[in-house]
Amino acid sequence: MQTVINSNYPRSNAAAATLQGASNRQQRPEVAKPLSQLRAGNSLFFEGDDGDNVYHLVKGTVAFYRFMSDEHRVICGFALAGEVFNMSHRGRYLCSAEALSDCLFRQRSRKDIEANQVHDQMHERYVACLESEPWTVQFQTLRRLHLMADERAANFILEMGRRTNPALTNGSRVRLEMSRADIASYLGLTVETVVRSLKRLVSMGLLVAYTPHEFGICDIAGIQRRLAASRDRSGSLAYQ
Repeated sequence: MQTVINSNYPRSNAAAATLQGASNRQQRPEVAKPLSQLRAGNSLFFEGDDGDNVYHLVKGTVAFYRFMSDEHRVICGFALAGEVFNMSHRGRYLCSAEALSDCLFRQRSRKDIEANQVHDQMHERYVACLESEPWTVQFQTLRRLHLMADERAANFILEMGRRTNPALTNGSRVRLEMSRADIASYLGLTVETVVRSLKRLVSMGLLVAYTPHEFGICDIAGIQRRLAASRDRSGSLAYQ
């Protein structure tokens, strides 16, 4: 297994291709593709870097971000354990990717995937990522814009929970590896607003806070009613 500890790692992606031993070298690449490791706080790639790999995040959480013209860092999204991402267009990465916790991942080249040269069980998910990722990111952004502050925070908890546990129910726990500042940047809110919104959701009995990074879902139906009402309010205000 390879460990990546240099923040300049993505500029030398060839290093991640090291195999796990002589026996692995005798196997087909699509079967023996090794896991690479990225320590928390290090970067997988940077905005504008050459590259077009598709990544399967086996463990950990990754944040995607860009710097605005005023050097303000804006969180574009997150990748969670089990997910696949690319974040590239025409051979260049559209944003930077930073590990929020220790990560394990595999990478494949877009060229090999599109040429049908990847034959492991992840192939269909790689293809689906390349086809749908731009639209998924756009949809998530538009959906956030039509929610009030408390509902943005509630929707974020549900979104993170369902991405790790599709069978999310009342009583399920949701672990958040990101800071309040990263959540606020992603939701387009201030840190203070995020903190207040989470406290209100807890006081209303919709969530329970076990730790600053772990929440329990108490009332999914109640959260969904608030989300629907928030969208209705924002929609009506747009036409006033």
